[in-house]
Amino acid sequence: MGNGAEFFKAIALGGAKREYETIGSAKTVGGVKGKIVKRSGTDGNHSNLPQYAVTSDMYFRQNESGVCQARVYLDHKMTIDFDWSHAHTNKTDGRRFERGVVHVQVWQQNADGSFTRLSNQARMMSNAEMKKYGPLIKAFCPNVKFR
Repeated sequence: MGNGAEFFKAIALGGAKREYETIGSAKTVGGVKGKIVKRSGTDGNHSNLPQYAVTSDMYFRQNESGVCQARVYLDHKMTIDFDWSHAHTNKTDGRRFERGVVHVQVWQQNADGSFTRLSNQARMMSNAEMKKYGPLIKAFCPNVKFR
């Protein structure tokens, strides 16, 4: 897990330098596997989640209050963030999301391989997302609200 170069090294060589480390045990709920990770050498409170995933469908981040963010990976690449660690306001439309309520931000991969998060287009979780990912999110953070 980690950046693109580390991800592809890990796949090709069967292991590479670990930029992130797992905290606790992985959980699988409804066929979706997730685990809490933190950047190696940090307390994990403010470290971003990896761009690529090797062993899970979702990685979770925690801060001093507990688990506060989840990232979904499709084809090993980050695609969606579920975040409830802070209040968020879209600059474009003024839509506001309170702390503790999940807001969804989509990642877009650019032509050069980098990623851009569409932060000003945050939205609530869809019914399909709540059904698929909600049970795993609740397994890691029982107090989170989806709407």
